[in-house]
Amino acid sequence: MSETSGSKAPQGSGAWGSWVAFAGIMLMLIGVFSVIAGLAAVTDNGYITKTSSDHVFLISFQALGVFWIALGILKTWAGFALIQGREWARIVTIILVFISAVSHLLDLTSQPALSILFIAIDLTILYGVTVRWEAAKIGMGD
Repeated sequence: MSETSGSKAPQGSGAWGSWVAFAGIMLMLIGVFSVIAGLAAVTDNGYITKTSSDHVFLISFQALGVFWIALGILKTWAGFALIQGREWARIVTIILVFISAVSHLLDLTSQPALSILFIAIDLTILYGVTVRWEAAKIGMGD
């Protein structure tokens, strides 16, 4: 039986809403990993493989660890808000993922495999929050 009221079904997609939820969960997971890596970098001098000095592009390893801790806390908070469908969380996520990818690019010489993995996950999160945001919002129930 067809509808005659003239109403249209929502044009959003639950699949795009799932991408945003996936991005939020991954952001929270990577946030926790960043906190753990930051704690390890701050407390363990051998955690990050030293190349030629105790610095990564003019930043000490301890400073990089503190940065990762702060970034991880922010990522976890933004990921939780992103799952709830908050519009501001999308903007915060884009900024945090950009900063995270650049910070892992700085660490590329000391931990290449881990840095490349984190950059790839950051790009996946970026894809999840930037592609078809309006369809994802409708698919998430907004």
